[in-house]
Amino acid sequence: MDLILASSSPRRKKIFKDLGYSFQCISPDIDESNDGRLDSISYVVRMSENKARHVWDNNQDSYILSGDTIVDFNSQIIGKPSSHNEAFEILNKLSNKTHSVISGLTLFYEGTGTTIFDKTNVTFKKLSQSTIKDYINSFDVLDKAGAYNIEDAENILIKHIDGCYNNIVGFPLKKFKMSKIKKIIDTL
Repeated sequence: MDLILASSSPRRKKIFKDLGYSFQCISPDIDESNDGRLDSISYVVRMSENKARHVWDNNQDSYILSGDTIVDFNSQIIGKPSSHNEAFEILNKLSNKTHSVISGLTLFYEGTGTTIFDKTNVTFKKLSQSTIKDYINSFDVLDKAGAYNIEDAENILIKHIDGCYNNIVGFPLKKFKMSKIKKIIDTL
């Protein structure tokens, strides 16, 4: 049985590789709109499951691991910004406040899926407009939920992290290590 990581996230790939797993990558192409107006956790679980199922449909002899990550601020999902202006608005909104980063992982095999998720609270420093503009101009913010990448933002934007750091990166590592998903993958 092959193991496929259904993700285009370089950070998720690196964590999974660092854990010692051999896998191939296939990026899922699914509709990520929230038409059902799901809450943040339900949305992350649904997207993670949909990505896994989408890749499994053409790879039914494989085990598919997929993930999804979003930012939740005041019960609103903040996804990836579509412009630098939107990135500025997002970071300005998060300034001096706490938000949650929610990541889910799904292992899909033999027509069924198992999903885990974790939630990490992140508190931003009070950010000046110039700090936000400098950050946006220095880093790729358009493909990041919440308009930031924790590895780049930690010293610039972040005041405090409460929970799993790797969950912010997009891989709920603490939950994964204790999960049924890990036990199954370890038998492959």
